[in-house]
Amino acid sequence: MAESGAITARTLEALLEAGLVTVEQSSTIVHTFEQEGITLGELLVQRNLVTADDLATVLEDQLGMPRVELASYTPDAEALAMLPTLRARELGMLPLFEIDGMLTVAIGDPFDIFRLDVLGEELSLEVEAVLTDPGALCEALGQYYPVEEVAPSLSAESESGQGIETPPGAEMLAPAGLDDTAEHDIEFDAADLFEAHAVDAPVAVEPSVAPSFDEVAVSEKLGSETLEEVVETETPAGSASIDLDVLAVADPAKVAVLVTEILRHAVTQGASRIHLLPYKDDFFLVYRVAGRLEKIASAPLSMQAALVEGFKSFARIGGLSARVPALNRVRTRIADRDLAVSVSSVPTIAGQRVVISFSSATESPRTLSQLGMSDAEIFALSAMVERGRGILLICAPVAGGSSSTYYALLAHAAASGRTVYSVERSVEYEIPAVAQVLVTPASPLSAAAYFSAGMRQDTDVVAIDAIHSVEDAHLAIEAAGLGKLVIATFSGGGIVAGVSRLLGMGAEPVSLAAALTLGVGQRLVRLNCQHCVLEEPGTLAQLIPGAPPGTVSSRGAGCPSCAKSGFAGATGVFEVLPITDPVRSVISRGASADEIGAAAMAVGMRPMVASGLSRVQEGLVSAAELNRVVRFTD
Repeated sequence: MAESGAITARTLEALLEAGLVTVEQSSTIVHTFEQEGITLGELLVQRNLVTADDLATVLEDQLGMPRVELASYTPDAEALAMLPTLRARELGMLPLFEIDGMLTVAIGDPFDIFRLDVLGEELSLEVEAVLTDPGALCEALGQYYPVEEVAPSLSAESESGQGIETPPGAEMLAPAGLDDTAEHDIEFDAADLFEAHAVDAPVAVEPSVAPSFDEVAVSEKLGSETLEEVVETETPAGSASIDLDVLAVADPAKVAVLVTEILRHAVTQGASRIHLLPYKDDFFLVYRVAGRLEKIASAPLSMQAALVEGFKSFARIGGLSARVPALNRVRTRIADRDLAVSVSSVPTIAGQRVVISFSSATESPRTLSQLGMSDAEIFALSAMVERGRGILLICAPVAGGSSSTYYALLAHAAASGRTVYSVERSVEYEIPAVAQVLVTPASPLSAAAYFSAGMRQDTDVVAIDAIHSVEDAHLAIEAAGLGKLVIATFSGGGIVAGVSRLLGMGAEPVSLAAALTLGVGQRLVRLNCQHCVLEEPGTLAQLIPGAPPGTVSSRGAGCPSCAKSGFAGATGVFEVLPITDPVRSVISRGASADEIGAAAMAVGMRPMVASGLSRVQEGLVSAAELNRVVRFTD
């Protein structure tokens, strides 16, 4: 059972004084975190009560917590020795110095303030914190707490250019006949797993008509479910073939068979991702299908480790410590498809969380027209990519399809004759004409460092698949100032929300306004199955802003072609905003999201709901689905 420590109590009091939580909320969350044994920070995040930016402001302004630049600071060796390597990396804290029983540590995530009481008890010291940039902290932890057990990099950018040394234990489950000297992605057939163990391959359950992988796997999808909602749902029909009971006896051969069975089943069901999610006393096998999370199976948490190790061994990162983040990408053939499979694992307080992502190993990225953009939107983006400069910012929620747009723009830029350099944390498509740099947890430098290096590579276009920090944002602004086109994605509900978040994160308003030239906001909606689509009763469609009188909606009724779901594939709804002088003026003074949005509408931006209305009128998307994604009525 958790107890409220001094630091936690002071921080909660500061949040109350700042008006970010109410007295009633304070009493409720204190009771909850004391009963459930989680930190107050985790509870605040779960309930969306306080953002990281809000908390950082409170820590700095009300508690006087300083902010330091780690690049100009050398920690004391005695302080570093107080915290073991694995514990420092697990906590994400860097000890700086100790004076008279007070240890000062650097944290990159403001919510880590709620872990200081626990750390103080472990070390029998008082602990205080200073804030620093998360990217700089990650680099410093790698410098002062080097870990030998790191995931092997398969990228062509490996400094040595030599083959990969198989991690200890990986050969136990590794497919037979692999060439360890491959320079790029490892290529093998999933069936090789069975040859390695001399067992019979299971028979994959094929739906009557498998959903098209091309329609759903390329883009990330928008799903609004919480983890609680997903794990409490009934297991859908068709998932009975996945039997996790075999994990009760962690036989490597049976685990290898189960891994391949899950991969085949997921692909035939049209999944774009597989999740292994630890939650309380169980873990859950979850697929992302047509934009939503579906629970497939569950088992006691004590049985998860064998399956996690099986997937990591499949990706040639088996044998690594469960405390070390790992990422790798392999090529294989599953259910008659040539796929690139990425396996990412991260340690959490509940257990290892694993995500397996699928992308085509042979196909090119979708074009802008295939993403569902209008002719006017395609024209604006094409012109910018072919001739423009400045930042082209793509904003979408998590699983909102931004990476599909990102790759479409990279491919278009390369095809138009521009030199393109892209820094990516996960390579979903290989584009021969683009210099793609893969950054993994094992990479010696941060994504920002590789991006900075790209600015000196005589390129017309520099790109980063996601802006994660203010350092990333500043580098993008710097590159734009050098006359380059910068393509970047950023997490936000739309372009207006994204720009507002960048300002809140610390981007300098005048510099950001000067650098931005075009913004794209997008989300993904599920398409009606055209085999069972029918007109639906009701007036919901007429409530869509801009809908003419008599607008009707259609929906899929559910049939064998769509596995009774009523949906088949997904498409995007978009908004494209040229950053003209009126919009730039509002951004430059650090205005609110409402003010930026008003300026955007005044210059003629077509909002996402209008893009969705056209899909409803065409019978491609139901009004209910549009309302789920772009809320227009309660």
